[in-house]
Amino acid sequence: MKYLIAVDLDGTLFDTVAVNAESYRRALAEEGFPLTDEYYAEHCNGRHYKDFLPALMGGTPGTEAVERVHERKKALYSQCLGAARKNEALFTLLESMAPTCHLALVTTGSRRNATEILDRFGCRDLFGLIVTQEDVVHNKPDPEGYRKAMDYFGVDAAHTIIFEDSGTGLTAAVASGARVFSCIAF
Repeated sequence: MKYLIAVDLDGTLFDTVAVNAESYRRALAEEGFPLTDEYYAEHCNGRHYKDFLPALMGGTPGTEAVERVHERKKALYSQCLGAARKNEALFTLLESMAPTCHLALVTTGSRRNATEILDRFGCRDLFGLIVTQEDVVHNKPDPEGYRKAMDYFGVDAAHTIIFEDSGTGLTAAVASGARVFSCIAF
């Protein structure tokens, strides 16, 4: 049986803290709300936007306002990709395992932003499956995304290895039953 290697995107494959912080900062500024790099790194990074945007928008914004900021962030993301850094060591490992293992990317990020960064670094074709927030009902810390990848390839948890970086992602990975590596390389 082939192994499945599943990896997170933000903070694992790429250092995107500055990319996400800047695109959210610009989107929030258009709505009159400030965001600092420090606040983003400490309170937002690795979390789903629905969990942190309301606090940044005064605490009780409507769903429509939160979605508007998130959509604007996605539109601004590609303009901020110059700040992204590739995890060269992890990519070397994945490329060496690709001939004998299934590779999947599982992220709480949007499909649009995930494919933009993968295309910018020329590595989208490395992954046989990309699971994003649009593909799941429950985002991390729920293991649904990782379980979808296992189901897609017909691989059980005992034959799955997950690379993650954030507390939320590690919780999801452990709950999936797979072997988990904490990958904080930046």
